[in-house]
Amino acid sequence: MTPTLDLVYSTTKGYASLLPLFSHMKAMGWQVRLEKVHRNCFLNRKLLKTISSMVVIAYDKPLVRLEKCGWRGEFIYIEHGLSPMKYYTYKYDFFQRAALLFYPGEVFKRKMEAINPQFERGLLGGYPKVDELLKLEINRNQLCSKYGLNPSKPVILFAPSWGGKKNKNSGIHNAKHLTALENLLIVPHSADYPLAKKYGAVKPGDGNINQFLHLADVVISDISSVLAEAAILDKPVVQLILPAYPGCFPEVETRKTGNCVSEDILAREQLTDRSVRPFKIPYVDEDWIMGHTAEAPELEAAIQDALQNPQKFAAQRKYWAEQSCWKADGKSSSRISHMIEQYLKDGSATQVTH
Repeated sequence: MTPTLDLVYSTTKGYASLLPLFSHMKAMGWQVRLEKVHRNCFLNRKLLKTISSMVVIAYDKPLVRLEKCGWRGEFIYIEHGLSPMKYYTYKYDFFQRAALLFYPGEVFKRKMEAINPQFERGLLGGYPKVDELLKLEINRNQLCSKYGLNPSKPVILFAPSWGGKKNKNSGIHNAKHLTALENLLIVPHSADYPLAKKYGAVKPGDGNINQFLHLADVVISDISSVLAEAAILDKPVVQLILPAYPGCFPEVETRKTGNCVSEDILAREQLTDRSVRPFKIPYVDEDWIMGHTAEAPELEAAIQDALQNPQKFAAQRKYWAEQSCWKADGKSSSRISHMIEQYLKDGSATQVTH
């Protein structure tokens, strides 16, 4: 029987996360669609008539919108990045409702075990977007020509996480600290695309920055998945230390319902001194550091050291590449597809390792 399901998204980031899996499933002959879920139920009317009873999501937003419009079915959750730094990952009851939940890497599994050790529907899956990253080949001269860069000089990529709605000191706003750098390429989080022109940034239409990761000689970010993706390619990284990052502790949460994390665990997290441990991973006692770390005034020196000593943090890069993305071998989409197919056949959550 040919598997049938829909992959649904509501953001550019969600689309980019699901596209590689969708493409693999389609090539395997599955009956699949990749569909956008709109905020307005009227705009979703055609989709609601034909949507499968099983959907795959990479954010909760499409699920919320579908259920608001009356859809009732099961969902499979695939994480939309490789950064374990957000406090909300696995914190809410919707994660616990997933028919299957795929951990990108071992560190995500440890987060879930800290929050809900009884959760039994989590499987290691890797990150389908990395499949393409590993297979991609670029023409450095052509890309540099297209984006006004000098191919004979090191290319510096600044690719931050989302800056939040009101915080002017996070995300792409930190491009203001990099104005003196030569051969700089700025690629914002897709949610910050409206600010791209202000900072002379590039907006990938499909939200995919894989070609820029290959092009870069050093990658600057904050708590973005981009850091782990760069580490998978063994690119030196510089992690920008900020007073706070949107979606990370010690941010005060505004969401009041659906919390699955105990008050004791939350209290311990709030006691952590983030000025000492800015990259402490929520709910587990580990620090997500895979390269130079620097506050804004020390960024330029850190970048130069990373370029001059690219192997300085090679061991840390390797460790966090492996912990953030399980089996980065170009087969994540294949393994996830096999596990979904098994679930559709018999309802089991069966780990596939090959």
